Amino acid sequence: MYPAYLDRFTDNEKALLLVEELQKEYHVDISALPTGSTAGTWLLVEIHGDELTSFQVDEGKTAEMKQEVVDRMQRLKSKKTSRFKRP
Repeated sequence: MYPAYLDRFTDNEKALLLVEELQKEYHVDISALPTGSTAGTWLLVEIHGDELTSFQVDEGKTAEMKQEVVDRMQRLKSKKTSRFKRP
């Protein structure tokens, strides 16, 4: 199984999944995704040939990555000084 990132939903009822390990992107029907999948969700996928055959939400990695974003935003907000001079 490969970790895949649910990047976004497209206008034609498809979802774009990014499999970084293979450096490939896959367009799959939204109806094939697990219930509750949203943009930003990490999934574990099986790939046979050039098709994704099974999907499972990776709750651990999704939570870990969301926490990493929150931590980075807090670090950015805590830096109150700017390197740029105001006119």
